[in-house]
Amino acid sequence: MRHFRFLTAFIIGLLFAGCADPVLFSEVFQQGKDQKIYTGYNLWYTDPLNMDALNIQQGSFIPLGTEIEPLSTGRWSDEIRFKVVSTGEEFCIKYSSAHRLCTMREFISYTFTTQTREELLAGLPEAMQTRILRGEVVPGMNEKAVLLAYGPPPACRTPDRRNGTWIYWRTKNDIIRLVFRADRVRTIINAGQHQ
Repeated sequence: MRHFRFLTAFIIGLLFAGCADPVLFSEVFQQGKDQKIYTGYNLWYTDPLNMDALNIQQGSFIPLGTEIEPLSTGRWSDEIRFKVVSTGEEFCIKYSSAHRLCTMREFISYTFTTQTREELLAGLPEAMQTRILRGEVVPGMNEKAVLLAYGPPPACRTPDRRNGTWIYWRTKNDIIRLVFRADRVRTIINAGQHQ
C-alpha cells in the first residue's frame, strides 16, 4: 500500500510538471507582428551561457535597448535563452525565483521590453545617459537611471525599493548598498562580503 501511494504521488507530480508550459515572450509583451524586443537594462555577464539572474555587475554587459530574439524558456529548467540580433551571439540567463522572488513571466517582463534605447533614456540628462551606457552608477543619479544601469535590485536583499536602500552584487562575494534621498543616489557603500 505504501508503494502504491508513493507511485501515485510520483505520477501526479510528473503530470503537473509536464503541464508547466514555457513562458512565451510574445505573450508576456502582447507582441505585435513586427514589434521588436529589447533589453530593459544593462545585463551583466562573465559567461554568456551562464548569466546570473542577480545581474552581478562583473565582466561585460549587454547594453540596455539592445534588440534580442527570444530562443526559449525552459520547460524543465529555469533558463531564459535569447540571442542579440546584431551579432547573433547567444545568451542564457539562469533564472532563480528564490533570488528574484517573482515568477519567470514577471522577471521577463521587467528584464526585457518593447521600448527602444531612445525611449528608455528619454527625459534623462545627457551626462546621466552616458554613465548608464557605461554601466556606471554615481551619486546624484535618480532611481530610473539606476534601474537602467543595474536593473532592479534582487528582491532577496531589497524586498521593498521604497525603503531608500538598494543592494546589488558587484561580484559573487561582494555587495554594494545604494542609499537614496529624495529619488537620488546620495551614497554608495561598498558593503564587502555578503552573508
